[in-house]
Amino acid sequence: MEAERLDVRKAMAYDLIQVLKEKPEKQSYTPEEIEKLIDVYIETADQQ
Repeated sequence: MEAERLDVRKAMAYDLIQVLKEKPEKQSYTPEEIEKLIDVYIETADQQ
């Protein structure tokens, strides 16, 4: 069970990295922007 959780965490981190790489021209994000990205990611994951 713990191995599955670790896999899910790694997958989420990878997905979020890919989202950040979608805009390579953007060099930095505010904490609020990162929070919004995570919120959208979670909401989207819940819909699948």
